[in-house]
Amino acid sequence: MGWLQILRLAALSFAVLSGIIVASLSAHITAFIEENFATYYVYAALGIATGGLTFFTVPVLLLVDFLRTGAFTSYIIVELSWLSVLWVLWLATGALTVNDTAAVGVFQSCDYIFVWINQICHETQAIEAFSFLAWIVLMGYTVTLLVIALISARRGKPIWTSSVKQYAPAPAATAQPVISQPEYKADAFAPQTAQQQLLYQQPHQNGVSFQQQHPPQPAASPVSVPSTVSYPTQPSYPQV
Repeated sequence: MGWLQILRLAALSFAVLSGIIVASLSAHITAFIEENFATYYVYAALGIATGGLTFFTVPVLLLVDFLRTGAFTSYIIVELSWLSVLWVLWLATGALTVNDTAAVGVFQSCDYIFVWINQICHETQAIEAFSFLAWIVLMGYTVTLLVIALISARRGKPIWTSSVKQYAPAPAATAQPVISQPEYKADAFAPQTAQQQLLYQQPHQNGVSFQQQHPPQPAASPVSVPSTVSYPTQPSYPQV
């Protein structure tokens, strides 16, 4: 199991635990307020919805991914989309809880005379705390998974339609070594002069190499060709 799978299991397990706690506390507050005051708190109703969605959907993602490889519910693009919806709901639940309790000036400090008010106060603080914690955990895991998916896509190995269980880090692209071509000098293939041809290397004989110098050969004298050639003229015959 890779580090990403461990992070995924820890984050989703904590989200499920937060969903159970928040949904249970919100349901208790809603039932008590409706029974005694015929009304309800909006943050408690949202807590029931957010906690219930997390509790019923996230275990399905984990179970399907464990039993079957390649299911569409395990696709990284699907997981990113749904978990993004959940952490937005968790953020809204925590923010609405803070807003509702601060607007009426209650639940700032749980030191009331009546026990039932103190109980609701402590439960509301727990809803607020677990909502923000679930938001931070889910958003952190979602951002991490998104960054990994973008890096893999940039390296030519997209993982949008694969699961976290199938994820294998793509190797970084390395630059190909540049092979330098040998440089040839222009005079390397130039014809040798007459003086350079005088010295030549004899093959090794008995492990000793020696050089023999040939005497310079006389240069051929140019042959002069006359520019004009005179031919004898025909004798003239007497005309009849």
